[in-house]
Amino acid sequence: MSKRRVSPSRGTRVAGGGGGPPLDLLRMSAELVANLPDAVVVTGLDRHILTANPAAAELLGRPLEELPRLTMDEIVAPAERAHVTSREQQAFAGQPQRYETTVVTGAGDLREVAVSNSPFVVEGELVGSVATVRDITEQKRAQETLARSESRYRNLFESASDAIVTLDANGRFTTVNHAAESISGYRREELVGQWFAPMITDVDLPKTLAHFQMALGGETGLFETRFYRKDGEQRTIQVTYSSPQKDEEVLCLIRDVTDQKMLQEQLIQSEKMSAIGQLVSGVAHELNNPLAGIAAFAQLLLAEKRTSPEQRQSVETIYAESRRASRIVQNLLTFARQHEAEKGPTSIHQVVDDTLELRMYELRVRDITVHRDYDASIPETMADAHQLQQVFLNIFTNAEHAMEQVRRPSHLLTVRTRALGDTIRIEVEDTGPGIPAHLLERIFNPFFTTKPTGRGTGLGLSISLGIVREHEGRIWAENAPGGGARFVIVLPMIRPRPTGEFPVVPAASDARERLRILVVDDEASVRVALQRYLDGRGHETHTTAHGRDALRLLMESAYDAIIVDMRMPDVSGEQLYDELCARDPEHASRVIFTTGDVMNEQMRGFLASSGRPLIAKPFELPAFDQVLPAARRAQ
Repeated sequence: MSKRRVSPSRGTRVAGGGGGPPLDLLRMSAELVANLPDAVVVTGLDRHILTANPAAAELLGRPLEELPRLTMDEIVAPAERAHVTSREQQAFAGQPQRYETTVVTGAGDLREVAVSNSPFVVEGELVGSVATVRDITEQKRAQETLARSESRYRNLFESASDAIVTLDANGRFTTVNHAAESISGYRREELVGQWFAPMITDVDLPKTLAHFQMALGGETGLFETRFYRKDGEQRTIQVTYSSPQKDEEVLCLIRDVTDQKMLQEQLIQSEKMSAIGQLVSGVAHELNNPLAGIAAFAQLLLAEKRTSPEQRQSVETIYAESRRASRIVQNLLTFARQHEAEKGPTSIHQVVDDTLELRMYELRVRDITVHRDYDASIPETMADAHQLQQVFLNIFTNAEHAMEQVRRPSHLLTVRTRALGDTIRIEVEDTGPGIPAHLLERIFNPFFTTKPTGRGTGLGLSISLGIVREHEGRIWAENAPGGGARFVIVLPMIRPRPTGEFPVVPAASDARERLRILVVDDEASVRVALQRYLDGRGHETHTTAHGRDALRLLMESAYDAIIVDMRMPDVSGEQLYDELCARDPEHASRVIFTTGDVMNEQMRGFLASSGRPLIAKPFELPAFDQVLPAARRAQ
């Protein structure tokens, strides 16, 4: 290859100069190289160092006079030697090189350097290469640190569970992370460049725009709003915003709080139900006591033969309505009151009927007819009646709301039961619009609801699914062939086990003996009705409204039976029984309890330990004939 011939000039004057002394350009060049801040290393064709400047000695950490005794391989890191050799050979061939490599200092330290290497030609002859070397160790470390930092923050940005987005001054997305894609349902490329406003609900848009303007002004804040996902589902989000660049950019941290808010609503609803349970429990005794009196007097009137047909019909109506009111109170207590899960002998048909009784008014006003298609061969099964009632109530309520959406003169709610081998199949079918096929698999998911805000929490069917699974059963939804939705529940048929309940004594024959009976009840109508009924059966009946008075009477005289109300203002039925057990066991063994309150766990435990019978108010008067002693106590 042709090489440009370079001849250093000596004694050359500066162009345009006057009569000054000639300049020694070679010396000037040497001085210039010596004072350069970058290292300069000149090597021969054998790759030995011919000369170097002080900056090279400082970079390599070696005395300047030691450098000419070294080869390039001795100052280059072993891993880089082949690379540097290749670059030098290309420089020898007349191709200037720019590259980065690693050199070793005299102390053994490694330094990152940037090298500019070109051929060194003297008087037309190639004698080696000239390399300008710049220490970039700190620069490289800074770059690596920055790269690691960017990588770390990029990983945090992408792996964050909350959506992180930035918006320009026009409200258009500029960056979004993976969580933003998940929450919105849009792909990243669909969001970037789009205006956020069309995603926000109309109700929340003014508030959201106001907060965006505050963010652009440099303020930070937190607010909640609602938006539409790509699939049309409405979600609630919590937005924390700031402004990295005032008037130019807004940074938003977005958290989907839809499920959290629904859970809060469910907890509030649970607290309401608990409060209702406590309220109804508190007044249940007060409601059932007058109902017991009404029902008892109605039974007494029905027993009289002198009643005319018209009067008898009126009394029958009074009696039936009192029993209906009592069932409503009992069913409401059963549903609203908290209790431990407990499986016992349960009639599925009775649970369905009790649940329908709770909704009967709503069903009537909505012109919904209930058709019961029961399989009479289904026996009792072991189940938790309270939990199953919650399942049926959820399904019935959903059916009512669904049928509201279809205009027609009347609707039909069908409840069908069948015994299939060792299982019980319950079907609840409505005449509503049915369930879209793509939602059939989702309706049992927690918090999923198709109802408007305020009409449902999305937890009813998921709770129902859990209850049915707890009973080792299955539940699913399908669309009925004639239209409408059908919910199917399949439960295992488990024969009830013996419970050790108090045996019912058969009713006495007409030749019954005359018994002395003490009635202890603070409700006057109950006392009078029981006294009239029992006296009419040939017994001698005494009554009192106070537990203390009853204890006095029992000390003064003997009774064959003591009918005691569980709840009284001075001494409760439980306290009276305990005192009798302590001082008069004979009388304690003849106690019969009554109550207008629902049996809670404490009462249930007490009755189980006492072994004494309980007759709930309002009662059927003949029930007392079954539990009264068969023989009079010896006087």
